[in-house]
Amino acid sequence: MPLHSPARVLVVDDQPSIRTGLRLLIDSEHPRLHSVGAAANCAEALALVRRLQPDLVLLDVDLDGEDGLSLVPRLQRESSCRVVVFTSMLSTPVRQRALQLGVHDCLAKTTPARELLACLVAACPPDRGVEMSCPPGRESPVHPGKFSDGGGPGLE
Repeated sequence: MPLHSPARVLVVDDQPSIRTGLRLLIDSEHPRLHSVGAAANCAEALALVRRLQPDLVLLDVDLDGEDGLSLVPRLQRESSCRVVVFTSMLSTPVRQRALQLGVHDCLAKTTPARELLACLVAACPPDRGVEMSCPPGRESPVHPGKFSDGGGPGLE
């Protein structure tokens, strides 16, 4: 099975503790996922997307009064990144607007970590992170309850 480099994830959230926690969570899924940076607002997010060219952007809707969803078309013009919305403001209208803008998925901030990681792995471009084997003894985020024994892919 071919090995791919980790999917590079940019976290965009106005809360410093949430940015830090999400980066740590994402990095716990190495070699599938790797946090490449974090932004607190739209301007920072655009600058980092231009510079880092992440595969995925994990985006909050409310960026200290700025509309995170308005950032989606600009992010997608600047790179080929996929966007996953992660917000405490998830409602049917927010979800519909986000999906119309072309985001991969929308999750509430109350979503368990396992489901968030599975969503990020599912959003990975085909040549990134997904096909790498799970480290020995690690549970697969894609198939919860399945653990790698180190002898083969953790996704079987």
